[in-house]
Amino acid sequence: MDDLKLLRDLGVELEHEPPATLRLQRESLSRSRPRRRWAAWWTAGLVAAATAAAVVVPTLIVSDRHTAPAPAAWRSVDMSGTRNVLLIGSDTREGPGNAKYGPQQARSDVGQRSDTIVIVHIPADRGTATAVSIPRDSMVAIPRCGSSPAQRNMINAAYDLGGAACLRKTLESLTGLRIQHTVEVDFTGFKKMVNALGGVEVTLRRPVDDRASKLKLPAGKNHLDGEAALGYVRLRYYGDGSDIARVKRQQQLVQAMLKKARSGLSSPTSLKTFLSSVRDAVTTDLSVESLYALATDLSKTELTFTTVPWEPDTQDRNRLQWKQPEARELFSGLK
Repeated sequence: MDDLKLLRDLGVELEHEPPATLRLQRESLSRSRPRRRWAAWWTAGLVAAATAAAVVVPTLIVSDRHTAPAPAAWRSVDMSGTRNVLLIGSDTREGPGNAKYGPQQARSDVGQRSDTIVIVHIPADRGTATAVSIPRDSMVAIPRCGSSPAQRNMINAAYDLGGAACLRKTLESLTGLRIQHTVEVDFTGFKKMVNALGGVEVTLRRPVDDRASKLKLPAGKNHLDGEAALGYVRLRYYGDGSDIARVKRQQQLVQAMLKKARSGLSSPTSLKTFLSSVRDAVTTDLSVESLYALATDLSKTELTFTTVPWEPDTQDRNRLQWKQPEARELFSGLK
């Protein structure tokens, strides 16, 4: 496992690789399984998602086997009503520990990209929460953000142009949803969250022997710490190399984190410790108390994963555009 220390090679090498062809993405999508659903698991509305040169946004899970009441201050936080949470995985090299993954590939003064974008919709009745992945190569209309004029560009450019606020504004314009909260995580933050769970287990159909990252994993069951998990979700040369294939790995890691959290966070004490670790590892407008309130409010909520409907962009066949009216109907159903 010493090879995992060499993951710093990922930075520049992987980010300059061209994206997988849309043919591969379409083929992979056609083979994809139905949306996965996990019932009766308590979630705080964070979903793991990853793309090349990005990190995974964690899932916060609370077991339903609490043996003692939560602190009164935590129980007093009101998180009722419909909630939409924007999850952002940033490839920034700023901050402690992030520089080891390569030099910053700045495109503007912001100098970071949102290669992971997920909207988690939590309905007022807490029946079924929906996590919608937004392909980073989606060509969309980005509204004016600060000094940046309105433009048609890839959606992850909105984060580069104006940070989380611009991406949030763009998605609200595109979807018609009001996004109440945002959660941002970088490389180091992701590793902290996986380690806070004591690592996760994933089962691989084929071994990983990635020359670029020096990551080697055998087929079968593997226990991944934060560093190994980060290397796995950032693989560019595994499977068919498409973004859809990476989404599948993202969801595989979600499932692993859900399973580990469900079994390991069985008391308010362990939950508080985990939520505190996560709160320190991310940038969010949600307090630990709010996360706990949301989690306990979702005791019977199911979580469904899907991806916004897409098709090849009419102006650039190497990019995507949201397929209409399917995309519009998807978000209309979440209002």
